[in-house]
Amino acid sequence: MSDDTRQQIREAVTVAYWMEIETLMNYIAHSTNLDGVRAEEIKKELAADIAAELGHAQTLAKRLKEI
Repeated sequence: MSDDTRQQIREAVTVAYWMEIETLMNYIAHSTNLDGVRAEEIKKELAADIAAELGHAQTLAKRLKEI
C-alpha cells in the first residue's frame, strides 16, 4: 500500500472517528437535557444508544492506531 493511499485511509477514518465522537456528545447532551412531551421516552432511547456509539468510536480509534 502506498503512503498516499495510507494517508487517505487515515484521513477518512479520522473523519469517521470525530463524527462518532460528535454523535456521542449529542446523545449524551440530549439524553440529559431534553424537555417536552415525549422527552423521557427519547432520553431513554438515546441513553441506550450511547454505548453503541461509544463502541463505534472505540473501534475507529483502534483502526487509527493500526494504521
